Amino acid sequence: MNEKGSNGGNQTRNFINLGFIMKVNISNPNSSEGAGNIVVIKKLQDRMGQYYTYVSGQAFRYYLRETLNELGMSLTPVDSKGMYVIESEEKDDKKRYKYIIEQHPDLDLFGFMEAEKGGKKMALRRWSPVKVSPLISVFPWQGESDLLTRKKAGQEGGDLVKVEINALNFMRGSMIIDADVIGSMVDEMTLARKLLIKEEERKRRITLLLDALKALDGGAKKARLLDDLTPKFLIAAKQVAGTPIFLNALDLTENHEVKLDLLQEVLDDYHHIIKDHVVGLRSGVFANEDEIRNTFKDRVKSVNQAIDAMKQWI
Repeated sequence: MNEKGSNGGNQTRNFINLGFIMKVNISNPNSSEGAGNIVVIKKLQDRMGQYYTYVSGQAFRYYLRETLNELGMSLTPVDSKGMYVIESEEKDDKKRYKYIIEQHPDLDLFGFMEAEKGGKKMALRRWSPVKVSPLISVFPWQGESDLLTRKKAGQEGGDLVKVEINALNFMRGSMIIDADVIGSMVDEMTLARKLLIKEEERKRRITLLLDALKALDGGAKKARLLDDLTPKFLIAAKQVAGTPIFLNALDLTENHEVKLDLLQEVLDDYHHIIKDHVVGLRSGVFANEDEIRNTFKDRVKSVNQAIDAMKQWI
C-alpha cells in the first residue's frame, strides 16, 4: 500500500486471523461483581447448567494494551471524565484524525471516539482494526475457590475472604487484525482507505501487537494468583475477509487432545479466503502432540516461531 491511499473496494484486503488455546494453572483472570466476603470469577451458564469461566473482550484488550506498554508503546492517558487526553488543538476533523493516528499508536490499533456533549456534529471516531473474542474456558468450572485473610487493626486472625478460581483448565479465544486499516483513515461509507503513516511504521505497529500476544501479561489478583496466559496452541491464517473461522473450531477432548477434525474442516471450507496458515505448538501440553505435528507437518512451529512467521504476511 502506498501513502497516497487506496480504494477499499478494488484492492484485496489482508486480515490476520488467530485462534488460540491458553493453559490455566490457578488464577482469577477476570473478577466479577460479588457480595460480602466473596470475590466472584466471571462465568456464564450453558443450557445444560454447566458454568464456564470467561475473560471479557474488554479485559483481554486491556491485557494486550498493558503488554504493549511493557514492550515500549506509550499509551494515551485518560482524564477524570474518561476522555482521552489528546494534545492537539486542531479542530478540523480530518487533521485531528490524522494527528491521532500518527501520534497515538494505541488508539490507531484499538480505536477511539471523541464526541462533544450536546454537539450537533458526528463524533470523531475510529473503528478498532483489532477485534477480539472473550476468552472462554474449555472445561466447566468445578466450583474451585481459595481463601485469603484480610487483617484489621486490633482483630485477631482477620476476616476470611473466599476467592473463586479457575484451576487446571484451558481458555480459548480469537483475534482478527484488519492489517490494511492500521495507520489509515477509513471512509465509513465507501470503506476507502488512505495511509497516514509510513509503511515501515504500519508494519512496526502490527509486529509489536503480535509480540504482545507472545508475551501476554494480564489477569486479576496477580499478586498471589500469577498465571501464564500466553498461547500454548495457536492456529493463524492470512485471509482476504475478516471471518473468525477458528472461533467455533477450537476444542479439546477430556484427555487434553486438540480436536483436529474441527480445524481441518474449517480450513477446507474456507480455503477460498485463506492465503496462508501456520500452527504454533508448545511442547508437553497436549496429549496428541505427535498427531498435530503429523497433520500440519512443516506448518507446525513453536508458538513464538509461528507468530514470527505471521509477520511476513504484513
